[in-house]
Amino acid sequence: MTTRTPEQLRDALVADIRRWGTFRTGQVEAAFRAVPRHLFLPGVDLETAYADQVVVTRRAPDGTALSSASLPDLVAAMLEQGDVHTGHRVLEIGTATGINAALLAELAGPTGHVTTIEIDEDLAASARSALATAGYDQVEVIHGDGAAGYPDGARYDRIMITAGAWDIAAAWWDQLAAAGRLVVPLRLHGSGLTRSLAFDAVEPGRLVSRSALVCGFVPLRGAGAHTGRTLTLADGAALRFDDHDPADEPALRAALDSPPHGLWTGLTIHDHEPTAHLDLWLVTANTQFARLAVDTTARHDGQLTPARRWAGATIHDGSTIAYITLRPLAPDTDELGVTAHGPHATTLAAQLTDLLHHWHKERPTEPVITTHPADTPDDQLPAGYRIDRPNSRLTIRWQS
Repeated sequence: MTTRTPEQLRDALVADIRRWGTFRTGQVEAAFRAVPRHLFLPGVDLETAYADQVVVTRRAPDGTALSSASLPDLVAAMLEQGDVHTGHRVLEIGTATGINAALLAELAGPTGHVTTIEIDEDLAASARSALATAGYDQVEVIHGDGAAGYPDGARYDRIMITAGAWDIAAAWWDQLAAAGRLVVPLRLHGSGLTRSLAFDAVEPGRLVSRSALVCGFVPLRGAGAHTGRTLTLADGAALRFDDHDPADEPALRAALDSPPHGLWTGLTIHDHEPTAHLDLWLVTANTQFARLAVDTTARHDGQLTPARRWAGATIHDGSTIAYITLRPLAPDTDELGVTAHGPHATTLAAQLTDLLHHWHKERPTEPVITTHPADTPDDQLPAGYRIDRPNSRLTIRWQS
């Protein structure tokens, strides 16, 4: 129970997001002040509706989230990426509760237009009702597969995807305006490693990212769906890796039976340093990258201690794993370490240690990702690490 009004709770949420430095424009902050989140979350108490936390609104039978109200701080960051202005035509993929569509409507203003697509018919209906109740009945809610976009309203100045995408759908390419922007949480690796990327259409057939945010999202369903590969290693521990990586699954499970081989690198990192993309850099270093997910129980026994900062960033050779660890040296300083399990633990730990020294020396900070259609020849692509998907070819290079 709370004695605070929705307006007071909304002001408190805005103050928190401002304190974290997420707001870069007054327009996004004003939109957050205007949208009554609680009207989109029936059955959720007021304090939770205005807390900076994810609110799962639908789960699959196995317990995985199918729909949610995203973390407000991340929503604000993605809206800043989107740079929506008054009069813009906006397409949103993934309506869910309708909160984000309302925020987009505030930004596009009375002369703009927001179309939002939801794959679940009942979620689309409930979002449509909540939007009308909150005073946003001008938002057009479509029941359909977001991978097809909505050609009737094209072209769009902004396309905002609010679910984890494996690829840039062909319809999004076709329906984006000539100088438009596409914001998409793109899964850049089969382990689920995701970045919210703000792509500008700089010329026909070429999108260039302007920013990259670490994030996690419920995956897209429908034609754009893609499931990764997950291997349960032990109770409370699972390895998520790329579909195409060779792996001896019994050997990987048995790896945890061997004693850990640990190394401390002597490399220190500070809280204020730009280190968020170390895991993506490891992908581009042509490693067999994975992510080790460990629950609280498994952590408490002390056997598995992957660094949370990079969501369990790990490399493997098919039978052995080596992951990044941290130990505190000061309140704002940690030392990078490596722990390996398996028959090649010594070798793989040394390999990951060498990679960390290389990363520390280069200090790559921000990935610049260029995207071309899937039929683009190699000689028309820029230099960098390449990722090929059914509809697009991505190239990643690094800024220091």
